[in-house]
This record gives sequence, structure tokens and C-alpha cells, in this order.
Amino acid sequence: GGRSVVMVGDGVNDSPALAAADVGIAVSESVAAAGEAASVVLLGKRLGQVADTLELGRATLAKIKQNLMWALAYNAIGLPLAAGVLLP
Repeated sequence: GGRSVVMVGDGVNDSPALAAADVGIAVSESVAAAGEAASVVLLGKRLGQVADTLELGRATLAKIKQNLMWALAYNAIGLPLAAGVLLP
């Protein structure tokens, strides 16, 4: 697939870039300044939170894919049984 653009800023003077990016991450101490333009607002000034956020996003997507596979398998087995495939 294509690549995604992530913009990290404070949300004050870079709001247009945060809004234009695929994912805008504002690192700010106030939500009011950054909440309008960014997809994600990290409270505080720790840059390490950005890496933690990306890792959490990847883990969440992996769990969503895992749950989807379990649901498909469950339905592939459960629906025929509910329809009475094993009935004489």
C-alpha cells in the first residue's frame, strides 16, 4: 500500500500541516490549542509519547485483525451448524 504522512507539532503555528497530514499528532500542554487540527493530542511535552502512540496504534490494528479472523472462523463453523447441517 501507500505510505502515510504523520505530522508532529505543537498545534499552535503548524495547524494547517497537522490538518493536512494523514495523522496529525499535537504535543501540547493544552487541548484547546491543538484539538482543532490534530487527529491525536498528547498532553505533556514528552516526545517519547509519539513513539508510544505509534506502537499502541500498531498493537490495536493487530488485535482488530486477530478478532476479525476469529469472528470469520466462528461464523464459518457456527452458521452451518445453526442451519442444521448435522440434522438427519
